Amino acid sequence: MKKTGVLIFLFVITLNFISYGQEKGRVENPIEQHDLLSKDTTLVIQGNRIWIRDYPKTGEVVFTLNEGEVCRILEKGEEQIIRGNRDFWYKIEHHDQVGWVFGSQTSIRQNTNFKGFEPFLKYFLQTSFYGKRIDSQKKNVKQFIHEDIGFYRFYNPGAACTLYSSYLSHNNKIAPKIDNPKFFSQRTFQDGFCEESPDPDGIYYKKIESLPDYPDLSVNYEMKKIDIPEKYKNGLKVKVNVLVDKWIIKTMYFMIADNKWNLVLVDDCDCSA
Repeated sequence: MKKTGVLIFLFVITLNFISYGQEKGRVENPIEQHDLLSKDTTLVIQGNRIWIRDYPKTGEVVFTLNEGEVCRILEKGEEQIIRGNRDFWYKIEHHDQVGWVFGSQTSIRQNTNFKGFEPFLKYFLQTSFYGKRIDSQKKNVKQFIHEDIGFYRFYNPGAACTLYSSYLSHNNKIAPKIDNPKFFSQRTFQDGFCEESPDPDGIYYKKIESLPDYPDLSVNYEMKKIDIPEKYKNGLKVKVNVLVDKWIIKTMYFMIADNKWNLVLVDDCDCSA
């Protein structure tokens, strides 16, 4: 009888231990918990101290949430563009607290695509280009550089246009401030490099298949490709030309990696290259 009691006690302890381990696993793996609950009814916060508002867009911050916290979705709100990100507002509940969170800060953020490139580009130009020098070491530009892809620049200190992995001072002019620029999607223009362009000034952007090659001067002028990590090579790429007073003042290349637009290359080579 005593032996039976001991066995029952050990059995109960074992069940409690297993139950605790499962519960602990759920807490430590919020993404898995989110999958189990349903992607349609819950979301997971991505980032720390994410503001939760009492009303979308302009509401007051009522509480904050951190990376991995799981919330129940109560309602899907309006679409908005914030800091170049196009997404929806979601009314959520977390531990009896209710508020609104912007979708780009959650696990159900909208997939980055070409449709959302222009809002992103407008934000990039406003915060990091107009009236400024592009500097890959400055915070306002660095936030757009993918840590695994890096940043590259073409320019020609001499006759040849060469590749650099940082933004040196050569030919790094302050970009003009442009009021209400026109954007031209999937459009090309004539000249603007060595001769004036007959086309209207504006921001021209277009999808491209690959980034441009560059000459490796250390190996008999052999043309090489920019080294992009394998997992990101097939990301959507876009070339941007800024045409001001009939001349190209800046050429930039962006690509999608980890569901975000990233600045990869700035081409500052001039007509003498």
